[in-house]
Amino acid sequence: MLKRKIIIVFATMFLFSLISYMLIAAFGRGESAYGEEKKIVTSFYPVYLITENLLEGVEGVQVLNLTENHTGCLHDYQLTTKDMLLLETADLLVINGGGMELFVEQAVKKLAGLVIIDSCEGMELLAGESHDHDHSHGSSNAQSAVSAGQERGSTGISAAKEGWEVEETAGGVVENGHVWMDMERYRVQIHTIAAGLCRAFPEDKEKIDANKFAYLEKIVALSLEYEDLKESLSQVPVITFHDAFVYLCDPLNMEVVHTLDLDADSALSAGEIALIEDEIHLHGVRYLLADLENGEIAGQIAAESGCEVLYLNPLTSGTKELNAYLSGMQANFEQLKQILR
Repeated sequence: MLKRKIIIVFATMFLFSLISYMLIAAFGRGESAYGEEKKIVTSFYPVYLITENLLEGVEGVQVLNLTENHTGCLHDYQLTTKDMLLLETADLLVINGGGMELFVEQAVKKLAGLVIIDSCEGMELLAGESHDHDHSHGSSNAQSAVSAGQERGSTGISAAKEGWEVEETAGGVVENGHVWMDMERYRVQIHTIAAGLCRAFPEDKEKIDANKFAYLEKIVALSLEYEDLKESLSQVPVITFHDAFVYLCDPLNMEVVHTLDLDADSALSAGEIALIEDEIHLHGVRYLLADLENGEIAGQIAAESGCEVLYLNPLTSGTKELNAYLSGMQANFEQLKQILR
């Protein structure tokens, strides 16, 4: 009799485990069963800040930044085993898009059910440097405008595709994905990510929308604070040492006569330095725009050419404060105001 009871107990436990497994499988990746937190993973810092602002005060949500300890751009980033384990448990992945996250290709091939919000979906991008790291640099002064329909907010949400390619124009020119440095385009990213979050988690739509409008209000206020810079800096020629700064200059109508997108360990040849110095003299350039990682190269060229280096923040890393983007952009605008001296 005792043996029979033991068999019944074990059979019941097995049946319960089987039913639990089937329920979890039925819910799938997008659901948070048994009251567990929804896990939203962001690709890197700029979209992490947007997502945190949009989900501020939303209960049962955890936002994790996939590349938290990576301080630069993501052109050469490779997913780790830890990254893949995190993505396997994620309800949603938010990316910048625009060719910034080439490493996402690895994830979407292995995680076919992963839902992705692409914040650059439908957005027109500026031309940028290719990232083959052979240090053969050219000019990047393309002009384009934000798609009018995108400002109203795309859903920005899709299932993972079989493969992820670098964004290119019809002519094969690599596009520049550092769109967050243009505050107008940054507003588009906010709309797109918010729309994707609302579609994924409709029960939180009211709170997400309220956070969206509150954050947009701060962005617009900062834009208006420095509105006069557009007229004052229009057509001022500069050379940038980071692709991100092209998007900072574009809405101010500054003339980017040459741009480089260097890594911290990059070195320029004598011929490349000579080319930059020729551009400086040809266009009457007085200011070089660089971040601290590339300041040494810019400083060397400035010393030889008589230019001044303005150090800007590409906002690819920083603190987790909700207003970190605002303070970073304000500091950038204050740096640019030095040109008006």
